[in-house]
Amino acid sequence: MSNKHRRTTALEASTCDVISSLPDELLHHILSFTTAREAVQTCVLSMRWLHVWQLLRRLSIEGHEFTSKIGFMEFMDNLLLRCGCIPLDSFRWATTGSVYLNDDRASLCVSYALCCNVHELEIVEHHHLLNLDHSYFTSAHLRILNLSGVSITDIFIERLFSGCPALEDLVMVDCHVLAAKFSSTTLKNLNITSRSLNVYDYDDDFEDLVIDAPNLISLHLEDLPFLAPCLVNVSSLVTAYISLEEESSSNFDAKYSIVGALSNATKLKLLSPVDNCDDYPSLLNKMLNRDLQRSQTLNNLKKLSVGDWCVDGDLHALIHLLGCSPIIQKLTLCLGLFSPDWSFS
Repeated sequence: MSNKHRRTTALEASTCDVISSLPDELLHHILSFTTAREAVQTCVLSMRWLHVWQLLRRLSIEGHEFTSKIGFMEFMDNLLLRCGCIPLDSFRWATTGSVYLNDDRASLCVSYALCCNVHELEIVEHHHLLNLDHSYFTSAHLRILNLSGVSITDIFIERLFSGCPALEDLVMVDCHVLAAKFSSTTLKNLNITSRSLNVYDYDDDFEDLVIDAPNLISLHLEDLPFLAPCLVNVSSLVTAYISLEEESSSNFDAKYSIVGALSNATKLKLLSPVDNCDDYPSLLNKMLNRDLQRSQTLNNLKKLSVGDWCVDGDLHALIHLLGCSPIIQKLTLCLGLFSPDWSFS
């Protein structure tokens, strides 16, 4: 039998490179689950893989894969140069230890990603606080922004919302939040988990944290020293998690009520840290109890979680809150820093 008519043996079939025969779109999808460094390393597999990584639409650069800051920066420079300005679905970089980018290089990376019309941008800085150049935040395509270890000022937020009109999701975890106003008609999800501020960062004239986002669906506020939420318009809110520090103490005559602004929420979590001082309940507790007196009926609320502030004394706050929630299905009491959660349905 001639060679061209013989059947493929089992050994030949097992060693056949099936993956390399896949179309570029599938190869790009496979590589989207790898880091950028891992994707670049596939260029040594064969001629077929030589340039596949250059057309990736999802880039993830991890600092822990590098042993030096110089190596990390050189890789970033070469990667962005060789990839060019192809459209990106997502762009992420995360630093660790001594492997990091300075403010200028980090800002240039932001500029590159936005020039590539990136839809999702994530920056994770573990080494120091990044002060990004706010002027680069101009994009009609950016929808999701995740920040960690970044300094957030008023001018930064102002530029972000004006320069990125399609922004829907904003997450700021372990950031230095000094911004006092978040006003957006497009924002749907907002998560602010701040890092502790130094006492010298506090300004006696610091404004309340004003949130004016009529299309916001999900809100998460946690660890916000010296920031007292003023929820101006969050009428579309469905889920809310609010955990306030003792320093988050607004004036008792504040115009806007935290609880009252959440009248359309279906899932609500209101916590405050346990205070062992003799004057507990604290100013924060009084503020939340004050808001309860102003609150409307929570007609849509089905799941409620509250902390110690709500079960102090004669349980008046808890009783009032339950009375305002005609269709509530589940109540969770988060009592004490190390106590288990108690749930009632």
